[in-house]
Amino acid sequence: MRWPRRAVILGFVLVTSLAHADDHPTLHEYVPDLEADEGTILVSSGGAQPDAIVYDGEVLTRPDLGGLRRDEQPMMAGAGDGQQTEEPGRRSPDFRPDRVTHLDGTVGYYTVFSPAIAPFKRVTALDRVVLADDGTPILTIGDRRRARVAPVGAGAESPDGLPRDRFWGSVVLDFREGALVPFPSVSPESQLLTLETEPETQLDVWRDGADNFYASAQNAAGRVVRVVFLTDAPRAYFGRPIPAGRVDALSEHVAPLPASVQRDAETFAAELQLSRSSGFREALETMTRYFRSFEESERPPENHGNIYLDLARGRRGICRHRAYAFVITAQALGMHARFVQNEAHAWVEVELPADGGWLRVDLGGAATGLEARGAQDRPPYQPTAQDPLPRPPEYERAYEEAAQMSGLRPRPTAGGSGEGPGSGSNGAGGQGGSDEAPMPSSLPPAPGSPARGALELALDARRFEVFRGRELEITGGARGEGRGVAGLRVEAVLRAPLGEREWLLGVTVTDASGRFRAVVGVPPDLAVGDYRLLVRTPGDGTWGPAVAR
Repeated sequence: MRWPRRAVILGFVLVTSLAHADDHPTLHEYVPDLEADEGTILVSSGGAQPDAIVYDGEVLTRPDLGGLRRDEQPMMAGAGDGQQTEEPGRRSPDFRPDRVTHLDGTVGYYTVFSPAIAPFKRVTALDRVVLADDGTPILTIGDRRRARVAPVGAGAESPDGLPRDRFWGSVVLDFREGALVPFPSVSPESQLLTLETEPETQLDVWRDGADNFYASAQNAAGRVVRVVFLTDAPRAYFGRPIPAGRVDALSEHVAPLPASVQRDAETFAAELQLSRSSGFREALETMTRYFRSFEESERPPENHGNIYLDLARGRRGICRHRAYAFVITAQALGMHARFVQNEAHAWVEVELPADGGWLRVDLGGAATGLEARGAQDRPPYQPTAQDPLPRPPEYERAYEEAAQMSGLRPRPTAGGSGEGPGSGSNGAGGQGGSDEAPMPSSLPPAPGSPARGALELALDARRFEVFRGRELEITGGARGEGRGVAGLRVEAVLRAPLGEREWLLGVTVTDASGRFRAVVGVPPDLAVGDYRLLVRTPGDGTWGPAVAR
């Protein structure tokens, strides 16, 4: 699907005649339902780098380049130690479990993505169980071979045909310790859409068999590089219905466990009344309910000399203990599961059968000890599907505490629960994709409301000849108190003659001088006839909404 390159900002209503253009190829497909698909709307003036994305009614401009800021942590080439909480900015090659089942102090989470996915930034993914020298089961990366990930362009289509949302990323990579640096991601199936660097650097991005991402740079030794990139993630990663099938449907993707660990894990799974012949949905729901019922405790489980069984049976621990025991149990049953973590949180990923892709499964943890840094000015990402897995009371309490996670922008009071430890859903259902956008319940308030300033809107042209499936260019400007107003959200809408139906054509923002240029696509399947082209802005915190007449 191609998206409008730069849309409108004003609100001018005119009658336009929609004609046939069947002898020309369709250049643009119509952008559906604003509320359902805003995360996929690009704002671009036609260059290689988009200017912004529109998410949840908010225009998110491309992050600035520049040096390291006070609320950031660079990604470092040196490996972490794999002990307890991941070291900020580092990736550990393995994870060794511990018996400290409570959070001691405050843990900082460094924000990379907008909209914010705190605290679920993927840094380390581990997918194989091996034995340490002392016989302790530890988690590591099974296949370390790396494949290059090339940017595919801001308007790239979903490779699997499923809906995706876009995210801005901004991170500093420190190559002073080595030539290969961890590169954070949103999901294991994320695409790299665009990428730019400062100072300008030939940067290559890679991924390994566990979908850890890396960056390397030619001649970057001793350098620190800012990277601004656009990425995406399947919406289904954050929540979707669980398909049927056997729990071991994807067992060929799971590396064999050490024999002693396999026996221990099968013994514990049997205590949950699960085996390799169990149904996938039954097993995932049972394990999620069980591990989400863990509670943080300063008193660790009794030590019987087997740390996996002690943690699994003890039902005490924070995020890393739950995720560790879950992954070992899941893999013993033949479920393809991974342990994922960053400097503040750990969770699991599970591959679903029937080509269902990966699902993020959060098991909760010590939500009250987390502090998000650099997230206050970013909207929280709101998954479009509800959490499909059980939420026991212990988990619900942690989920409510997560709403108070320090440093996050306050969550909306309706339509979703936002992102936080224990998040994985919101109350807003639906995946979007409707061919017809419903009429709004009411038009925006009249321009110049008492609370905000009045906008003066103008279009450079007043009459248009429009063809189905062709581009429509609109230009104009927005002024308030005699000067151009920058950064205003813009909507271009085609309305049926009697006003009973609307089609959203595109969304953008005004530039620094208050000017706009809109090149939007006209839906290719509309009936021929007269339509009203509505161009409007909801305003912002300073300026009121407007529809030019």
